[in-house]
Amino acid sequence: MTILRMDSHERRGLCCVYPFRLVPGNLLMEPPKYSMFYSISEKSLQTRKKNIFLSALLSLILAAVITAGRIQYPETYNDMFFWSVIIVVVVGNLVNYYRYRRYLRLIEDHRIEIDGDAVSFVTGTEKSVLDTKEIAALTFYRRKGQVEHIQLKLRNNRGIRLEGYADLEQLGGAIADRIPKELVVGREP
Repeated sequence: MTILRMDSHERRGLCCVYPFRLVPGNLLMEPPKYSMFYSISEKSLQTRKKNIFLSALLSLILAAVITAGRIQYPETYNDMFFWSVIIVVVVGNLVNYYRYRRYLRLIEDHRIEIDGDAVSFVTGTEKSVLDTKEIAALTFYRRKGQVEHIQLKLRNNRGIRLEGYADLEQLGGAIADRIPKELVVGREP
């Protein structure tokens, strides 16, 4: 018998679900090596939020510098230059903010499920299933010893980049355990 335990990571309902075995005399045993459900981590969401804020801040600084230059040197910083920079900065930030809000809506119900030889990408009611036999290469990309992202190269020369998930090392390990070892690059024991 398997009991599912949820560790809630934040208010958005992002969590990892760990299956536990029920043993007579002991309610919960230790979790298996890999969890089977993965969602976007709170740390990844905070990084994206910080990047949106920094982008807006740098845009304000650029607009202030251009405005100060226009006041001091009106012949160099003419109206055409001033308004083109302002329009590009405003439109760029609006597009970034729109994409960020869209991303938040999509990941609210997004998770990866690993069941046997199938890796399922579930978002709301949509489900895409990847058979592990279709994976031609799995590469772990690291920065300062931590997994930054995982690249899956498929046999049809398409790629899937996995980043921002909670327990990214475990996610990659769970997929790597289901494919031949010679297809895995950069996995630490």
